[in-house]
Amino acid sequence: MMDSDNKNVYIDRTIPLEQQIAFLRRSALAFQCNTYAVLKEKLGDKGTEIFKTIVRKGTQHGVEGIKGKSFEEITKIAGIPDKILGLQVEQDYTKPDEFQYSITYCPYHEESKRRGMDREFCTIIEDVQIEEVSKHLGKMTDTARMCRGDSKCTIKMRNTR
Repeated sequence: MMDSDNKNVYIDRTIPLEQQIAFLRRSALAFQCNTYAVLKEKLGDKGTEIFKTIVRKGTQHGVEGIKGKSFEEITKIAGIPDKILGLQVEQDYTKPDEFQYSITYCPYHEESKRRGMDREFCTIIEDVQIEEVSKHLGKMTDTARMCRGDSKCTIKMRNTR
């Protein structure tokens, strides 16, 4: 039996929610990896630029939803989108005008390694997201990246408003 809440999210009560969530995460991951791979294969550098544009649009959409929030509110929701996508996130510290969190497991990094993609896939996603967040919410930097060989990704954000 299919149910729907007021946001038109369809849930099949006969399938455990964990299975549905895992399927959706794998599907989103596969779609992004496939999109990047096909664009790069067919169009080379132009395809890479198109993929950056796709990631930028998605990031801008996410940023729009939190643009008007205070830095304190941003601090509280930082990392939640990552967790929704299956990344393991740990809050390192929070100060009034700065916070830092680390990603200790990233299925996007793991899948790109499994597929034999170079570091470019993860680098594009991280660079574009950091650029867009820094433009609109506060200065975001990364001090470590798994795609560069570090054991985790470490993200720092400073309030610049």
